[in-house]
Amino acid sequence: MEAKITLSIDKGFYPDNAVSGIKKKLAQIYDTYKSDIDLAVKLVNIPKSLILSIIFEESGGIKTLVSSAGAVGLMQIKPQGANDTIFLENKYGRLSTVEKETLRELIGENRLAAILKQKYLGHKIRENDFKGNVITRDDLKNSRFNVLIGSMLLGLLIDQHTQNGVVRLDKAIIRYGQGYFFKPVGDTVEQTLESIRNRKEIYNAVLKILGKNGLIRIQ
Repeated sequence: MEAKITLSIDKGFYPDNAVSGIKKKLAQIYDTYKSDIDLAVKLVNIPKSLILSIIFEESGGIKTLVSSAGAVGLMQIKPQGANDTIFLENKYGRLSTVEKETLRELIGENRLAAILKQKYLGHKIRENDFKGNVITRDDLKNSRFNVLIGSMLLGLLIDQHTQNGVVRLDKAIIRYGQGYFFKPVGDTVEQTLESIRNRKEIYNAVLKILGKNGLIRIQ
């Protein structure tokens, strides 16, 4: 049975008069990065509307954007986070042959092999002179690579927050923004939102994406 994504947040962030402009901006972003987004949808099997919403929220469609915290590109990924996402995609049996082939084209056989040889997150492979993260900021300014990695991470988080056929997309979005090891609490969306009320940036991000006039609903 296909998992159901529930959008049960009545509260919103965007006013009614902002919807038209948001729709226009979402359409512009999709037109610009259509091939990259469509590829990620095909390979990772998550909704286009979610990928597009994250791009809108994280970067506004600016592929060279680098945040003060070092997150890069359309979906605001850090080099270490990209490393970890590829490792985890493989660890949990989600890394398909086609995904591997695509990553090989984007970062090369040696760098992909180095990531897949890691024994655990943060394990540094010393061969081939990789003395830090295998993935660089420049890699993440490539829109195709950035969108694929961000989508892989979302796919991992959706898997981990699917219960009884229902996707707790709020929790997946929170962990996307706060970090893979962040642990959202709450048996209901309302409880989870209340638990992050003091974390204004991610609290607002959930409302922007899932709430009334939210990015997913208006697509």
